[in-house]
Amino acid sequence: MQVKLSKKTRQFSKRKLAPLYLWGLVASVPLTANVQAADTQAANAQTTDVQAVNTQVAKTQAISLTKLQQRLAEHSLVRGDFTQTRTMEMFSHPLVSQGQFLLTQQQGLLWQQTAPFPVKLTLTADKLSQQFGDQPAQIMSAGDNPMVFYFSHVFLSLFKGDTSQLMEQFDLTLSEQDNEWQLVLVPTSAPLNAVFRNITIRGDQHINQLRLNEVRGDNTQIDFSHQRTTPAALSAEEQRAFQL
Repeated sequence: MQVKLSKKTRQFSKRKLAPLYLWGLVASVPLTANVQAADTQAANAQTTDVQAVNTQVAKTQAISLTKLQQRLAEHSLVRGDFTQTRTMEMFSHPLVSQGQFLLTQQQGLLWQQTAPFPVKLTLTADKLSQQFGDQPAQIMSAGDNPMVFYFSHVFLSLFKGDTSQLMEQFDLTLSEQDNEWQLVLVPTSAPLNAVFRNITIRGDQHINQLRLNEVRGDNTQIDFSHQRTTPAALSAEEQRAFQL
């Protein structure tokens, strides 16, 4: 269900929650003042989650983490569409956003939200750009906001299925059933375990779904569709987008 937001809610969304994507999620959570207070709650939730995951995912593992990473890294470029559904306790209905994405192994991630309002996000190895509609882009480096950059690159590792990087931050549980794999990640230390209870990634040849469950009860689910690896070359406009 895609909810039509009132003008007041749209303004609030743009100011506090936009873009309705992972970086907007990161920007909307208290990453400093509340980390210590959340640590105890996160530790208890983490123990419960690990036990539940180990019980639920007691299936034959036909795919290894190494093979999964090789499968996802097989193509240097992936394009597709996304639908993101963000469920928050402060809203009675989920917030839904849609658009297109481009992920390349070399340049990074280009995330173009088209609804409910246009937002373009570009993440490279050392820059993060955010642009609302026709407004000038806001560009930051790791030195400008280390915490946002840290979370952004964790999520870039999620999109790439970079299990070697993810193992440094999470306990990973991988299973496969009916040719679809599922990777459950439980954060092992702050600041991630103060924000997320767990993250679940599902897919086959590509990642089809990413779900983030937060300690405070909110959750975000991103469904990917129409993934394709052609055209293999970036257009002139796409090349410009990565030149931050």
